[in-house]
Amino acid sequence: MPGQHSKEFFTNTQKSTETRQFLWALVVIISAELLVVGTVVYILLPKGWLLFLLIAVVLSLCIFILNAIRLLLQSAHILTDKELYLRLGPRAKYRIPLSYISGAKAVSLAPSPKADMIGISVLRDGDRLYVLSRKSDVIRLVLSNQLMVKAPSIGAYRGKQGLVKEILINVDEPERFLQRLTETTGLNEEFNQAAFDNSNISGLTKEEIPLELPVAPKTKEADSSPSLEIKHLSKYYGDYLAVQDLSLKVFPGEIFGFLGSNGAGKTTTIRMMTGLLRPTAGTVLVQENDLWRSGTAIRRRIGYIPDTPLIYERLTLTELLIMAGRLYSLPADTTKKRMNELLSILDLQAWSDHMIVTYSMGMQRKVSVALALLPDPDIIVVDELTNAFDAPTLAEIKDILLNLKNQGKTIFLSTHVMDVAEKLCDRVGIIRQGRLVALGAVDELSKSLNVDGGLEPLFLKLVTTQPGEKGVGC
Repeated sequence: MPGQHSKEFFTNTQKSTETRQFLWALVVIISAELLVVGTVVYILLPKGWLLFLLIAVVLSLCIFILNAIRLLLQSAHILTDKELYLRLGPRAKYRIPLSYISGAKAVSLAPSPKADMIGISVLRDGDRLYVLSRKSDVIRLVLSNQLMVKAPSIGAYRGKQGLVKEILINVDEPERFLQRLTETTGLNEEFNQAAFDNSNISGLTKEEIPLELPVAPKTKEADSSPSLEIKHLSKYYGDYLAVQDLSLKVFPGEIFGFLGSNGAGKTTTIRMMTGLLRPTAGTVLVQENDLWRSGTAIRRRIGYIPDTPLIYERLTLTELLIMAGRLYSLPADTTKKRMNELLSILDLQAWSDHMIVTYSMGMQRKVSVALALLPDPDIIVVDELTNAFDAPTLAEIKDILLNLKNQGKTIFLSTHVMDVAEKLCDRVGIIRQGRLVALGAVDELSKSLNVDGGLEPLFLKLVTTQPGEKGVGC
């Protein structure tokens, strides 16, 4: 194993014959131009500072280009005990934590990506990143976690940055590189091969597998098709990763609890799965339909109760529900019938003709519940269930959710109150720093992690890190 501060350099352009010939020819051309410009400076300098300034700019540009060429000719990847630093001159610089690398092997490149005029390819194609100076000596790196990189895309989404899970690079000494990478990362042949077989546990050590994502045995609901499915969902805000490679399923007739500390990524996830926030990567399926491809029709099957009410306060409740019915394209008689039912269930009849601005926060959250349930959705998403509700109202809301569950509806809720989640939810998912660290029934998860006392100690074990210790599930 290399020492703590060890570095090894692996060149990647020494065998790139076409690129090096082109660059050396360019060096000769630029050197000749520098000679000409230098001569002009010597002859014309006394005639004015404006010309001198122009020539200085040209000289600086030439020096900058020559330095870029030098970096390309001397380009090398750097392997340390903590990361693999990929470099292709000034064109590409990517730092990959070694914990992200789940597999590496030499491959043949067919078909090859589009190269620029000097034969270099630095671009993304889907979730694959090319960092190549030639078509030979190619190493394929498979990542266990998605990595955000800056590189132009050749796919349908032509953004300047995106998430990748596979990287192709050149190395002049591929055998030595693979040997040193294997020694440094500690990957054995079994796990290296598992990465290329698209295993769900790619890149994890044997000790980490049970803790990374505890999953309870298959439930009765899992025999049916999921009403809500999230596949590899990720969201970046600039360089900040809010949600990372999140996948889960929720079934009809189930109350699913989504738990996490403040800032763990719960609200971001909920906004992506309700169509309010476009994910950086991943898919949200509602009754097997892609939420982001099917337009508004599929979104009407979701009722969303946000943590903070989003309502028109200068309308009465009756006016607001009638307007919402029209926005949902509901028949007038259906809107009226549903409105009367909801006003009765939520005990809001006496306030239906008052402006909502006069309501308390708890009553405004009741209005959010009425708006979410008005079109009789198949999936109800609740962000922070207990926020602003007093004890009697919370008990009413619980009864409403249980009744909806008994009707075969799907309930997806987040809450900070562990007691509420434990009593209401059939299964829970616990998220930490944007990653799902537990999924399943509370009893099964507690048993698998040897935790007594129910959901609260289980939650604390999974989301907290003791001083000087590695956090569970990381």
